[in-house]
Amino acid sequence: MSAILFCKIDSITIIFAVLNNYLKLALYSNMNALNITISAKLYSKNPDETELGRRILSKSIALMDELGYEQLTFKKVAREIISTESGVYRYFQNKHQLLTYLINWYWGWLEVKMAQEFMLLNSPEEKLKRAIQLLVLPMDQDERIPHIDERALQRMVVAEYPKIYLTKDVDQENKEGYFLGYKQICETLSQLALQINPGYPYPHSLFATIIEAAQSQQFFAEHLPRLSDSSGSKEEIVHFLTDMTLKSLYD
Repeated sequence: MSAILFCKIDSITIIFAVLNNYLKLALYSNMNALNITISAKLYSKNPDETELGRRILSKSIALMDELGYEQLTFKKVAREIISTESGVYRYFQNKHQLLTYLINWYWGWLEVKMAQEFMLLNSPEEKLKRAIQLLVLPMDQDERIPHIDERALQRMVVAEYPKIYLTKDVDQENKEGYFLGYKQICETLSQLALQINPGYPYPHSLFATIIEAAQSQQFFAEHLPRLSDSSGSKEEIVHFLTDMTLKSLYD
């Protein structure tokens, strides 16, 4: 009798586990809408709402990836999209605002990717490991957003990210939400850290450091190799950051 009861309980457990996985997959597959919130202070006219605006975003990413932030001008963007320089200015006041918009868009998009991936994982440690991979490893093209080249955007973030906050206007820009996307990612990962170790006293400091290192170590490995122990492999950077994170939390 007890053996039969055990088998029934075991079967019910398996069924619930299977149903739970199906539910996760169904929710994952239905997350088709990108809900990326960007401060209205980062644009004069929302570029995602018009065809011209989306072309501005697309070509700006390509040009910054190719030429760098310093060499980008709105005149060059206008030439690429076969429009006028004044047309670009209708969307963004200057290229600093454009860069900040794109980087905030990247953080928002990354947050959506993390939410999707986390639905298929169980433990906070698994989620943290996957988050670090997403911060470093190249992304696949998202078919929902054909006007954005995610890999080029990711390279641009690695090369240009510090420029959005290393300014005299950082305090005012912070009040206007210029860094909200970055702070939301940091908060998400900090909460995972506290699930692993509720007594850990420095979750935000840890993940501000990890997120920053995820960008800087890629840049150093390519351009200033004496500042990195990576041989150029992104997997090595992932391993280093994961090791540092877990040792900090479990120490």
